[in-house]
Amino acid sequence: MKKFETILPDILAYFNQSRIKADGARKRFIFIGGTVLLTYSSDILEHSLFKAFEHLEIVGTDADAVFTIFVCDSDILNYDLPGYNWLNEISENKEEIVTYNSGDIHALYNPKSGIFSMFDNGRNRGFYYLPKAGDIPFYEKAAPMRMLLHWWCEKSGLVLVHAAAIGGETSAVLLAGRGGTGKSTTAMLAARHGFKFLGDDYVILENNSGPVVHSAYNSVKFRWEMLERVPAAGEFSLNNHNDEKGYYFLRDHQPDSLVTSLPLKAVLLPVIAGNQKTSFDRLSQSRGLMGLSASSIFQMPGSGRQTLKTLAGILKDTPVYQMSLGKENAEIMNALKRFMAAG
Repeated sequence: MKKFETILPDILAYFNQSRIKADGARKRFIFIGGTVLLTYSSDILEHSLFKAFEHLEIVGTDADAVFTIFVCDSDILNYDLPGYNWLNEISENKEEIVTYNSGDIHALYNPKSGIFSMFDNGRNRGFYYLPKAGDIPFYEKAAPMRMLLHWWCEKSGLVLVHAAAIGGETSAVLLAGRGGTGKSTTAMLAARHGFKFLGDDYVILENNSGPVVHSAYNSVKFRWEMLERVPAAGEFSLNNHNDEKGYYFLRDHQPDSLVTSLPLKAVLLPVIAGNQKTSFDRLSQSRGLMGLSASSIFQMPGSGRQTLKTLAGILKDTPVYQMSLGKENAEIMNALKRFMAAG
């Protein structure tokens, strides 16, 4: 996009001026592939977009950050990001995501959320902008800055995937596949039945010396109809039925269930089978790759080639199973405990 290249200097100048005016007063450090510095231009942005990362926070660090993210809205300079109206116009009725990838710069405008994300690969810095802090949709509060984390993970040899992850004391399983198959419900139930929790919707995978799952967010998102199986989620929810899904932060209710990393034992592809008993059937690695990569690539536009390569390496020696879910919560959890205890 030639026009984007034309306004890119103005966009960078806008973020630089905003950082100077914000004066770095709202700084938080987390660990994702190294020390990451998050700087927010206002209290409301910090409050809305840090809760999901609280379990990863590094307190009292003076370490140099390997990656920095600056978050702001139009209030910081009292005018919109240069080119923002143009991005909104070319997104065609708020349905088409706009992307730019050239050299060290990766950018994405999501018309649904109104959020503009940009990653400077050469300087290890990211920028996150929306017009008004009060207009942040619930799914961004639950899993903020996904594209920035995706680009950073890709550079760091990690991969951000669309999957849930739960575990025992020594290993974890991924719950992967398309939406509506029971991933989030199983993860919520597991957290309430003594399992460790690494993520409900997005987690990070590493394969340096064997597959490892890293937590990205401590949030839980759920479909409202799932309240029949997990009624407590309705009590915890931070939003209401006006939104597509409910969400809450596990750190506020079950902090002891949270862990940040565990070795990966297996990939499970849940299906709602309606059987009396939960069963596990071995599948091919290719089925696992398809189930894990399809939704991840859809969720992170432009990630196809590198994501597939990284996931193929991880799944090379990782067993994959279809997990046919039974009807009763207690039975599902007991079956999962037996599976985790098996060799």
